[in-house]
Amino acid sequence: AGLVGPYVLVVWLGNFDGSSNPALIGVEAAAPLFFDIVDGLQAARVDLAEPVRQWPLNLKRVEICRASGDLPNAWCPQRGVTWFIPGKSPIRISTVHRAVIVDSASGKPVCGRFDPATMRQEVYEFWPSDLAQVFAQAGIPRRRPPAGHDCGGAQDWLGSAPSITSPFRATRYTMRLSHPEQLSLSLAATVDADVSRLYWFVGNTFIGSAEAGKALAWAPDRTGQFRLSVVDDHGRSDQREIEVAVVQ
Repeated sequence: AGLVGPYVLVVWLGNFDGSSNPALIGVEAAAPLFFDIVDGLQAARVDLAEPVRQWPLNLKRVEICRASGDLPNAWCPQRGVTWFIPGKSPIRISTVHRAVIVDSASGKPVCGRFDPATMRQEVYEFWPSDLAQVFAQAGIPRRRPPAGHDCGGAQDWLGSAPSITSPFRATRYTMRLSHPEQLSLSLAATVDADVSRLYWFVGNTFIGSAEAGKALAWAPDRTGQFRLSVVDDHGRSDQREIEVAVVQ
């Protein structure tokens, strides 16, 4: 499937009864037909001009890691931008790319405090087993992480988790409708020196990101209890519960 001007072109090949045919492989059969149809539309001078679209007001653009489609962590090498519907689109911090400390001489993973004289950091892709199997079946090579890479708590030197400084823990915040400028809360956290960006969540809903050292304004859409959490671009996190009330 793909977009051709204002049209969505879908090509499916199978049996006449609607069942699939294992002899018809998409990349070998459907893909060439797809491009033949595109060439035919262009040769027939079909109007393929993109229409002017009105984007919904609740759409936002977020940076993602191209490999996983999730929010990029510190080790994601290739990044892109996509559309996101706050509160609707599922989103999380990518965990595909992770740093592994290896011995400079042997290339084997090591645990303990980092020694730049004898160790180096390498980034590997950690894919779930089902996706790793798909890559293998498709003939797409992936660099496998070295055996024994998990050091557990032995690599605490990699840095500290963020610590939320605003809002305060277990606090009730009362907002006045007569003061619209006060209908938002400032979300802030202290971070380790290796952090570049923070990602904020309410429950499981992603609400926005901010550079390290900068606050994010959040306007609650209801009253009641909220669980706020923040995740840095290394995957470390902090969370707390607050209560929001509204008065005239």
